[in-house]
Amino acid sequence: MKKLLVLFCFSLWGCKTVEPLDDASANLNLWNEKKIENYSFSFKRICFCTVEYVGPNQVVVQNGKVVTVNGAAYNSSNNQYGVIPTIPELLLTIKSHIDKKPIRQTLNFNPSYGYPTNVFFDFSEQMADDEIGYEVTNFKIN
Repeated sequence: MKKLLVLFCFSLWGCKTVEPLDDASANLNLWNEKKIENYSFSFKRICFCTVEYVGPNQVVVQNGKVVTVNGAAYNSSNNQYGVIPTIPELLLTIKSHIDKKPIRQTLNFNPSYGYPTNVFFDFSEQMADDEIGYEVTNFKIN
């Protein structure tokens, strides 16, 4: 996408470069500007993991904290789903994955709110099962 943007920009006189929102920091800033504290979404991990960990899991966030997962009260220290992140926590996790310079990555974010819709990372061609991805669907402000 950046290449197409740059090529398009060079073809026009006086074009200003517009930075696409394809990184976690820019999207975290966009999310924070919206000041959304109460929302719900479906969260899915893409990995070689247990079905419960992968999901999709229905998440409800109130006052910036995960309160329920799949309709049950959420306890981060004792649950079968692993740690379920809020959107800002997920964006920080994605940023840390980007900082590791994966050999392959896919980054797709919601342009209005900045939450990740589909991201995927492969950290090594030589290693099996090191890939991780995240999908957020059915996002709703409550």
